[in-house]
Amino acid sequence: MRALAALLSATGPALADPPLTGAEFDALTLGRSMTWSEFGMVYGVEHYLPNRKVRWAATGRDCTPGHWYEDGPAICFKYETDRDPDCWIITRSARGFSASYTTSPPGTEPVAVAETPDPPACPGPEVGT
Repeated sequence: MRALAALLSATGPALADPPLTGAEFDALTLGRSMTWSEFGMVYGVEHYLPNRKVRWAATGRDCTPGHWYEDGPAICFKYETDRDPDCWIITRSARGFSASYTTSPPGTEPVAVAETPDPPACPGPEVGT
């Protein structure tokens, strides 16, 4: 618990709200598509499917299937093409969610996550799945 408190205080006001639980994250994302943006620029879109499965597309790239899971206060994403998961502390924000990578240095600006009506464009092998 001390580690969580230290993480929350070290990352500043962006994490003033408690991290979303897996159940809360699932309820807010299931069946939806979300943009992930940093410094005002969208760098990818993710679509959230049943059973905690996802389809991620970095801007201009093919879609990558994966899944997410809860690991303590973090939501972790594991994609078929990656060896290691990407874990985030996700909180509510005025426009959707804020996500802070668990290994980011203190003071790093969180990533903005917001709903979009457009699912990822999948020009590659995952089209239609």
